Order: sequence, then structure tokens, then C-alpha cells
Amino acid sequence: MRSQWIKIAQTALLSIGIAALLAACTNSGQPPVAEPPQEQEDNGNMGQTLTVVPPANSTQAADSAKYQIQTRLTDFQLLNGNGGLAWGVTRNALRLYYTQDQGSTWTNISPSENVQFPANPQYGQSIYFVDSTHGWIVREGMGGTDTMVLRTNNGGASWSLSSLSKTDKVTAITFVSPEKGWILTTVDTSIGKQDKKLYLTEDGGITWNQMTSSDEDGKPASAEIPTRGYTTGMTFSDSDHGFLTALEFGTPKLYVTADGGQHWKAGPSFFDRNKFNGCGNFNISSPQFFGREAQTAWMSISCSQGESTKFNGLFTTNGGENWQLSTFSLNKQTGINRGLTPTFLNPLEGWVMQKGKTYYTKDAGKIWKALPTSEVLENILKDYPEIVKLQMVSSKLGWILVENTDAKRSLLLQTVDGGVGWKVL
Repeated sequence: MRSQWIKIAQTALLSIGIAALLAACTNSGQPPVAEPPQEQEDNGNMGQTLTVVPPANSTQAADSAKYQIQTRLTDFQLLNGNGGLAWGVTRNALRLYYTQDQGSTWTNISPSENVQFPANPQYGQSIYFVDSTHGWIVREGMGGTDTMVLRTNNGGASWSLSSLSKTDKVTAITFVSPEKGWILTTVDTSIGKQDKKLYLTEDGGITWNQMTSSDEDGKPASAEIPTRGYTTGMTFSDSDHGFLTALEFGTPKLYVTADGGQHWKAGPSFFDRNKFNGCGNFNISSPQFFGREAQTAWMSISCSQGESTKFNGLFTTNGGENWQLSTFSLNKQTGINRGLTPTFLNPLEGWVMQKGKTYYTKDAGKIWKALPTSEVLENILKDYPEIVKLQMVSSKLGWILVENTDAKRSLLLQTVDGGVGWKVL
């Protein structure tokens, strides 16, 4: 009887906690007024200077409410040709900013500080925006609490809260519309095996249901995502077709679904170890689809040996029914940026950074051309030698995030000429 009362009390406390967080994340209908942070807020993490303005629908005059902050950014995502997101974590509070004028000004769209983030969210793993209005952030469970899913349908002016019943590691989040999306969680169960759970929402993240398929004995059916292997990513190209990449005893694998995640099977064969002689370790990314038709896509596949990494690409033109290997004519990457993945805008155009130089391809990586050296970027890399991410949103426009981990500093730069010239945003 005593244990029942304890369980009831624990449940009540958890409900109160969720209610408090929900109250903090959801405002009363008025967008939150962005206030200048305290001087010590970023704890000395100098570097990026952002000009912050109130939300577009705020009653404040934008000019009088402008203020500048210096903050450390850890990731970004371009959403369209006008702007995107950038964020970092300061004292376990997520600082999320949105620009719609290519970095001239930013709006603080951070969720409540009551929702603590022990680690920096990564795009596609724990944060995802389907457009500039609808976005989701997943905060893994801490100290026995549920995994939290924050959602916005007004561009971050307010955030609402829901939860998953498990506290496993969040591995991927992806949406195909403002209503339908998936979250994948994993937990290592034994050597070479992971328990993988897939959650589905069809109401924009208000409710999440675990997708299960069990036989009469309660054992997982073969149609579920296999437990063997370690997941490296997941994406859906539309409401039905999904792709999950994994490493099974070091070998890249692909699993596919054609019914929205209800059933999974091994994807088409694409990996031939004989083409990677002398490779010690492999890695593979989840597919990145291009265009609304979702027929063309690419995956990066890397081969590491000792302290060097060589990248190649896998491309599809028929929605993932088969994949063609493109052997990149790039040197092996070494040093602190040896894990920097090339970025592709479409099945032909791609960019990569190696030893401070930007390289461009227009034939799916068969030939890479070194672009003229940017003196601005070259000088910045002396103080910020680590390249976090490179992304292009058009043939001319792109961002790059560089950092100095030891100094806890970062800078976000922009190109408007296809990677030839760069300037700090």
C-alpha cells in the first residue's frame, strides 16, 4: 500500500512539474518581449555579436528596442533565401535566434529557461523546423523525468510542451508537414545492438504515439527497425517513405519504410567494401532530399584510417530505390576538421572546406575546383580554427560557423558569391 502511495505522489509531482513548465513555455496570447540579457549572462563567451529586435508582431518600436549581445553559437540552419536559425546553450538555457534579413537583425525566440538543456541541440537530431513558423525542440529526459518536446506554430513567439514516456537517447527528429513528424530514440542494449523506438505525431506534436509491431508472444516483429547496429540518422521524404541509416559491426546499412514507419525492411544494396580498400572505420549520414518532388537525394559516406578521413557520396534520382557511389576527387582530411562533411545544394552542386580553402563541384563530386582564397576567412580561421558547419541555400548564398572551443567563442559568416568571399554576420 505504501508503495502505491509513493507512486501516486511521484506521479502528482511530475504532473505539477510539467504543468509549471507548460505555463512557463506558453504565454497568454501576447508575444514575449525580448529583454536585454544581463551583462554576465554569457559568462565570458565572447565572439558573435547579434543585433536583437522584438518579434514582428510586437507593439514595441523596433528601433528603440534594438540591443546587441555577444554570444557563443553552436549550430545553425538556413531555412530559406532570407534567413534561418542560430543557437547555443548558456548555463543550461537554450538561446535560439531567428533572422529574416540574412543576419542584419535577429529575434530572440528562445523557450523558457525552466526547460534546461545539458547539451547543445543539433539540427535533425533534436531540433527541426519545417518552415519559419513551425518548429520543434526535443530535450532528453533528465534525472528520471520524461523526454520533453517543445513546439511552436508562430515562429517561436510562444512554445508549448508535450512529453514522451521514455528517457532514451534522442537520435533523430524529422517532419514532412506542420502536422506529421517522427522522433527516433535509441538505447544500447548489448555490443552491436540498440533498442530503437519510433514515435509519431499527426497533430503537430501535441501527442506522440510509439509505433510498435509485436507478434502474439509480445516479441518485436521482423517489420520493426532491427535492433542490430547503431543508428546514424533518419529522414522521411514524404508521409510514407522513410530512411534510416546505421552501422552494423562497422558496415553501413540502410533501412526503408513505405508506410510511414509501420514496417521497415533492408534497403537496396549500395555498399561494396572492395571499393574502400585500406579503410578502418566507416560512417554514413541520413539522406538529404532536394526539391519538393523528393526524388533526388544524397548521403555522405566517410572512410577513416588513423588520423585521416576520406569522404565520398551516394546519390539517388528515383526516391531512394537505388544509390550510385560518387568517388570524390578530394584529398584525405586531417586535423581538427577531418570530420567536416561536404554540403550539397542539389545532386550536382557541392562545397567543402579543406585546410582553409573552399572547394566547389558541379558534377556530384567527380571534380572539385579550389575557389579563390578569402582573406577574411583565412584570418578568422587563425583564431577560430574549428569549422562546425557549412551550408549553402543557393548557388551564391551560404553560412559557415567557426569556433574556438578552448576560448568558448564562435563566429557565423556569410557568403553571397558562392564561397569566394566571406563576412561575419
